[in-house]
Amino acid sequence: MTGLPLSSAAEPQRLWRSLLLAGVAVVGGAEIAVLWLALHPNVDDAYRAYYIDQTTTCLDKPVSGSYVLGATVSFLPDDLAGARAIRVCGWDGPAGDGTHSVGDSSRLHFALERPERELTLRLLLTAIDEGGGASQRISLASGNGRQLGKATITRGASRAVEFTVPLDAFDDDGLDIVISYPDAVEISPRDSNTHYRSIKLLALQLRRPGDLPSAGPLDDPRAHRFEPGPSTIPRPKGAEKELWS
Repeated sequence: MTGLPLSSAAEPQRLWRSLLLAGVAVVGGAEIAVLWLALHPNVDDAYRAYYIDQTTTCLDKPVSGSYVLGATVSFLPDDLAGARAIRVCGWDGPAGDGTHSVGDSSRLHFALERPERELTLRLLLTAIDEGGGASQRISLASGNGRQLGKATITRGASRAVEFTVPLDAFDDDGLDIVISYPDAVEISPRDSNTHYRSIKLLALQLRRPGDLPSAGPLDDPRAHRFEPGPSTIPRPKGAEKELWS
């Protein structure tokens, strides 16, 4: 009887077994690598904080930060370009009565050089009229952690609030403003905290000493193209009327 030696016959089997084991090792290694990347993704800090660690409801978006000191930027629908240039995250809209905050904080960016003197940030805003709370508190800080102050707005009321912006609030990229909302409320059942609401921003102004305070969106010449009528701008209620002057 003629045949191959036993060692020669077993050689192809050993070869295929080796290839199979190598394939299993490669697949297993790939799965381990994917799992490791899923647990330790190589992403920037903003992405990690929003999607993975969930330590913020504000996912930064790149903006130009273009702004002229003393100008009024309307956050009504009449100045989309001006608002989008400085609106980093935590905003939704605009609607006819302003741009809603979403989540528990919002961010603005101004691509400005450090000024020679401190500035004043003026915000015209309305507290939401939902959720049952009596008022909405806001807290402002610079992006580098400088605390700028706090304010309280009565539920459903509109008012102007001002904050001093010191020179050390600026960094090499300009000025970042973080607005926090400790009383932000859930609007719909089972809403995630990334959709909580607190205020509606109507307009803002960052001005130098001696500049006139903004009276609101109609101070912005760009808004005149759209001829917004008084009915499109919420007016103050009761005792807060003088805060708009």
